[in-house]
Amino acid sequence: MIRYKDFSPKKLILLSALLLILFSSLVFSQDWRGRGRISGFVLTEDGKPIPNVKVVFEFARYGAKFERFTDKKGKWVAANVRGGQWNIDFYAEGYEPKQISTSVSEVLRSKPIEIRLKRTEKSIVSEKVSELLVKGNELFNQKNYQEAIEEYQNILKENPEIYIINKNVGNSYYEMGDYDSAIKYYKKVLEKEPGSKEILIALGNTYLEKGDLEKGLSYFKQIDEEAITNPLTFYNFGTSFFNKGEINKAIEYYNKAITLDPNLTDAYYQLGLCYLNTNEKEKAKENFNKFLELAPDSDKAAAVREMLKHLRSSIS
Repeated sequence: MIRYKDFSPKKLILLSALLLILFSSLVFSQDWRGRGRISGFVLTEDGKPIPNVKVVFEFARYGAKFERFTDKKGKWVAANVRGGQWNIDFYAEGYEPKQISTSVSEVLRSKPIEIRLKRTEKSIVSEKVSELLVKGNELFNQKNYQEAIEEYQNILKENPEIYIINKNVGNSYYEMGDYDSAIKYYKKVLEKEPGSKEILIALGNTYLEKGDLEKGLSYFKQIDEEAITNPLTFYNFGTSFFNKGEINKAIEYYNKAITLDPNLTDAYYQLGLCYLNTNEKEKAKENFNKFLELAPDSDKAAAVREMLKHLRSSIS
């Protein structure tokens, strides 16, 4: 559940961008097809494959959904999907459900994802939990976050051993902007899984949203950077450094974001601003031109063309 922070201190186009995303979600609600591919395996805790696991995919930007099932080797594949953030749920009779978020690139090949499911004491509990979780997730996707929290809390009340649901509660509070509550619930999961990369990333991003850059970095330092597959994670770090005036660090993280997603247009825009700050005009031109190449009709395009015009005259 990572999201963009402000592109610049002036917040010039945030409202327009949000309206564009909202409009697009209405028009393209079923459009999840692209050139990306994602795959993986679902295993028991001791590494045995689990066949016939229901895998539900949701494209985070548009809310488009589809599902697949694992084969006898526990393998699942989703081909021809759009690049971007995907939420994936795993349901299997007799196992605790699990939810992950991952970024898919249409340029780079994603590594297979390995998921391990924990058994429940009684299979009927798993069935009931699955129903509640589906309902909670539907409410979450509809942005009814408080109602989603109530459904997730119902799961925890009856099945406190399924501690991973605390992550869903944390995600809901995060979307509501209640970052302290989000941190509280993420930490409940971290107590059970101290090395959870997903939770460490979630905590890092939440502290970033609070404006606590150092605390956010302290969580990211606990994991290998290769474990970070979402380019927006690096983008948000870059923006935090940019807003603090630490331009060189911002450039470092924006470049890391572009390495993961060469089509991340806003990273090129921000790099252009960074290089303007460091008076590296040629690099500013290069990144602004790349931005226009990828997003010629963006709301920021007119401003970028104007900046390029001034850059050309100052360089010549």
